[in-house]
Amino acid sequence: MRCTVETRGLSAVLSFVLLAAVAAPRSAHAVDDEVHWTMTGPTSVTVDWRGASTTVRYGPTSNYTLSATAVTPSPLPFSSAGPFREARIGGLLPGVTYHYAIGTNADHTFHTLPPATASFVVYAEGDVGDVSSYSRVGPVQALIAGGKPSFTLVVGDLTYGNANGLAVVDKHFNDVMVWSQDAAYMPGWGNHEWDIPTADDFRDYKGRFDFPNPQTSPGAPAAGCCGEDWYWFDQGAVRFIIYPEPYTKETWPDWARRAEPLFAAAQADPALRFIVTAGHRPAYSSGQHDGKSQIRAILDDFGGRFGKYVLNLAGHSHNYERTKPQGHVVHVTAGIGGGDLAPAATACKFPDCKVPAWVAFRAVHHGFVKLTVRADGIALEAICAGASPAEDSVRCGDAEILDQALIEPGR
Repeated sequence: MRCTVETRGLSAVLSFVLLAAVAAPRSAHAVDDEVHWTMTGPTSVTVDWRGASTTVRYGPTSNYTLSATAVTPSPLPFSSAGPFREARIGGLLPGVTYHYAIGTNADHTFHTLPPATASFVVYAEGDVGDVSSYSRVGPVQALIAGGKPSFTLVVGDLTYGNANGLAVVDKHFNDVMVWSQDAAYMPGWGNHEWDIPTADDFRDYKGRFDFPNPQTSPGAPAAGCCGEDWYWFDQGAVRFIIYPEPYTKETWPDWARRAEPLFAAAQADPALRFIVTAGHRPAYSSGQHDGKSQIRAILDDFGGRFGKYVLNLAGHSHNYERTKPQGHVVHVTAGIGGGDLAPAATACKFPDCKVPAWVAFRAVHHGFVKLTVRADGIALEAICAGASPAEDSVRCGDAEILDQALIEPGR
C-alpha cells in the first residue's frame, strides 16, 4: 500500500534517486502536453502545460481571435526539464465557454464560472496516481472524461511521486488529459504532495496550478512556500471552500478562523444555496485512516452554525464512504481514483466489519463521486470504474451506480 504517511522511512534510497534525477541533464519537452486549466474567477482562467509553445490561442469559436502569452510558473516544477508554461487569461465573460488550442494541439474548451442560477455537474476523486503504477487509473479517468463535468475536484494525493519516482508526476498530468483539457482541474493537497520532501515536494504541484482566492497556511513546508495552501470559489449556487493539509497543530485552527467569514457571507447571500468543503483528510472515516478529530470538531461546529453547509468531501482512506448527516452535513470519502485500494484482512475489507452508527454506506471499489447541483439539492452518485476482484468489497461494472443520495438544500 503506497498511501500511508508512514512511508517517511523510505528516505535514504529515495533521497539518492531524487538527487540523481535532479542532477542528471534532461532534455526540454518539445511536445505540448500535461495540459490542464483552472477557473480563477468569474472572468478568468489559467492554463498550464509543458512544452515548447509559449502562447495559447482562444476565442468564442475555433477561429481563435485572441491569444495569451505564457510565463514560467513560480514555483517551478522539477519533475522533468519542462519547459513549464502558465498562461493567465482575463477579461472573459462570466458563464461562457471558449475554444482554445496550444501549439498544434487539437481544439478544446474552457469556461468561466457559471451564474448562481445554473445547474452543473462536478466529479470528485482522490488518491489517484498514474496508469503505469496503478492500472485502474485509466478506466476511472476515461469515465470522468465521458461524463464531461464542469470541473473535477481531486481531493489530494494526486500522483504519488514521492513513492514511485518523479517520472510519474508527469505521467499523471498526461493521464488526466482525457478530461483536464475540457474540465477544470481543481485540486486539494494531500500528504503525498509534501510529506517526504527528499522525494517530491510542493514545487511540482503549486507550480502547476493557479487558484481562485489563494490562501497561505502557517507551518507550510519551505519547498513551494508560500501560498496556495487552500482556496475558495463560488460556482453556481455553491460556495466551495478547500481546507489545507495539517502541517502543524495550528494549521487547521488558522483555517477555521479565516474560513468563518466565508461561511458567514455565504449563509447571508441569497444567491448561494449550498456550502461545500473539501480536503484530503476525512473528518469521519472507518477506513484504514481514521477520521481526524481536530478537523471533525471544526466542521461539526460550522455545520451547527451555518445551515447552508451540507457536504464535505475527502480522500486519504482508499475506499468510498458516505455518512448520515452529522449536524446536517454529509461527509463523503472518495479515495478511489486509482491508487491501490485499502488493505484489510477482514472479509468486509474494512479494519472493523462493525459498521459505525454514523455510516450510511461504505464500500471498497475504484471510481469517483458525481455531484449534480440542482434546484432541489445536490444529487450524489458514487460511480464504479476499474474492477479489482481481489480488493473490491462489492461487485459492480464500469459506470454502474454504487451509491446515491440527495443532499437537500440547507436552511
